Amino acid sequence: MQHILQFKTQINKELDNLQGSFRALKVAQMKYKECYENVKSVNGNPNQELMVPLTASLYLPGKIEDNDKFLIDVGTGYYVEKNSQEALEFFDGRLSKLTEDSSKLTGLIKEKIQLVQSIDQVLRDKLSQQQQQLQKSGGSK
Repeated sequence: MQHILQFKTQINKELDNLQGSFRALKVAQMKYKECYENVKSVNGNPNQELMVPLTASLYLPGKIEDNDKFLIDVGTGYYVEKNSQEALEFFDGRLSKLTEDSSKLTGLIKEKIQLVQSIDQVLRDKLSQQQQQLQKSGGSK
């Protein structure tokens, strides 16, 4: 019975990690979706005014001069210049990959949940067997 409880603890830890990863994927999806929508918005509004952040609480007024050029952070401090169509394709590709990864992770999470439920059933069965044995041994005295 102790081994079953240890196994359940291990599976629950794995489940917690998977759920944390799933939440992180959802946050990343929201950020890329926001980027996608912003590219569409900026591209449709020439000479749009905006506030340019200098720090978390300091901004300067600005104006978009070329609404078809975007610098995209591709990770580790590298930026790539893309036009609006390329930027939309980039973010769409990232969103597709994250959606695919989320779907796979959802499947793994469901499997782990089913495994925990199966372990719980085994534990209930074992406990029931022990109680029956105690009743038999206690009743025969």
